[in-house]
Amino acid sequence: MKNIPELPCAVVEDLLPAYVEGLTSEETTAAVEAHLASCPACAAKRAAMGAEEGPSPEETAETAREVDYLKAVRRRSRRRVAAAILCTVLVLLLGFAAKIFVIGTPLNPGGVAVDTQEEGGALQVGISSLGSGNAFRDWTVDNQDGVVVITARSVLVSPLFRDGTGTVEVPLEGVTEIWLGQAGEGRLVWQEGTEISPDAWALYQAQTPYVGDNSAVGRVLAAVDTWYGPYIEYTISLQTDQEPYGLTIYFDDITAHMSKDSVIRVTDQRMYTLAPTLLALIGNLERVQWTCALSDGTYHTQAVTLEEVDEALPDWIEARNLARNLISPDGEPDWTAPESIKDYAASPAAVQRLIDLTDYGFYVHTVEDGANVFNPWP
Repeated sequence: MKNIPELPCAVVEDLLPAYVEGLTSEETTAAVEAHLASCPACAAKRAAMGAEEGPSPEETAETAREVDYLKAVRRRSRRRVAAAILCTVLVLLLGFAAKIFVIGTPLNPGGVAVDTQEEGGALQVGISSLGSGNAFRDWTVDNQDGVVVITARSVLVSPLFRDGTGTVEVPLEGVTEIWLGQAGEGRLVWQEGTEISPDAWALYQAQTPYVGDNSAVGRVLAAVDTWYGPYIEYTISLQTDQEPYGLTIYFDDITAHMSKDSVIRVTDQRMYTLAPTLLALIGNLERVQWTCALSDGTYHTQAVTLEEVDEALPDWIEARNLARNLISPDGEPDWTAPESIKDYAASPAAVQRLIDLTDYGFYVHTVEDGANVFNPWP
């Protein structure tokens, strides 16, 4: 049997905290207990430490009950938070569904095709979505001093709203313009008896009064390319130091895949057709020139002047009227020539007429031996 060392009171006092926590070794524990058995003072200190740190059974039970209560509260709080989050998500989803399927957004004039037909003093305006997933609701027609505004709400197709088309009737008495969307901000679809195509509206908006503004001239050319197509690579230069103010278009890359004769034919045909439109849409432009590099290293250059176009304009319009049999019973032509090609930029309806005239073809009408002959100009 091992001898148990006798410990002085000071050492026992230092060891008591570890002893009470059960952290001392067996030998140290035996020595401390032997000292406590023979030293009333240290035993009293040990008893005091036990009374301070050891909770009673009642306190232990109360603490357990409090912990269980807090755990229950926490579980209920978590369930309430989860339920609140779920409700919020459901409300947001319902709101989003209501927005896209019921409430919708104002009709986008650029996302629809428009067709008009005049019947009995009224214009039937047919509208169809360019996207298969869209439908329309709540069509309205508002006439303010002859300017008619057509609006609707665009929603996603659903069992509630299935139709991506609509037709509205507009009485034409006193009407000068019909807009899809807000006047001045949406799209003009009819003016002064003329249906306005998206191309005519884009060309009218792109026009510029000065040939010296390179970016503005570029926007005109881009609108012309979008309308006429197909796009051909080119560069431009502007002549603004003296009159006649000019625009030169360089087709240098076209020779890569075309013969010399084809290059001349394609560029001339394109530019003789489009030069009048450019002269109309660029306010002070007086001369349109084009040049293209040929496979033999030479260049082909042609030009059209404002004076030449204005001189040919009456014959061009006469040829159009005759070709389409657009002479009224009293002998008056359907269209009459304006003073200048530039008059065709005065309004969207005028631009639309210029497009229709260009689509017909820039031709001069002549009579040979009593027969109508239509020759390409010049």
